[in-house]
Amino acid sequence: MKRNLSFLLFALLLVLAGCSNKPTTSIDGKTDSSETNQNGTDVDKSQQQNGNEDANLTDVSLLDYFLPDGSTAHYKGVGNEFAELDITVARPAQDYVVIHENNGGAFVQKVYKVNGDEIQVLQEEHIELDAGIPTTAELESMSPIRTYLKGPIEVGTTFDDWKIVEMNASVETPYQQFEDAVVIEQAGKDFVNRIYLVKDFGEVKRESVMSMEGEEDFVVTSSLETVTQP
Repeated sequence: MKRNLSFLLFALLLVLAGCSNKPTTSIDGKTDSSETNQNGTDVDKSQQQNGNEDANLTDVSLLDYFLPDGSTAHYKGVGNEFAELDITVARPAQDYVVIHENNGGAFVQKVYKVNGDEIQVLQEEHIELDAGIPTTAELESMSPIRTYLKGPIEVGTTFDDWKIVEMNASVETPYQQFEDAVVIEQAGKDFVNRIYLVKDFGEVKRESVMSMEGEEDFVVTSSLETVTQP
């Protein structure tokens, strides 16, 4: 049974490691406010600014939920042999993030794109160890397969089968204690998956909890242990 659980949790960890385009919506869900001109007429600030600049403001905030370009990180694993992992982070084009993740059993390429008020997952596939970063043309040819994170970044926001359940959460990792984590959760009949996100670090902890009748919960975690930034 333990072997079957290991394979199931391995699949859950792969999922963990783990819409609309609204460029004028900020990460906190507030649209641009309006102001009144001398004639008493409301003037939308979005008409005074370049639309691309508004989009970039949103994109920068969402991109903060990833490590900088060229970073590497190691995660301590507990509960399963595949929970320990290493990642490398690349930002080969504007609004795109490519993460290579190696957990000892699989080498996975994950491609993300910031689009308006959400982060989309474009790819999540096994690749060869010597595979390079996708070209700009390859990135632009990819289509979204799911949503990784969506604004407004506040408790209650849902996307796909995930939900933001906590803000400013305290989470302990081997790297350090974080006090400002955003916790997103995926809950099923007998399992709960959680990801703890911190600005400028991205995922600092993943947690999979499986309930088993008559037994203690089976918990697998991957927690940030070391970070190297350029």
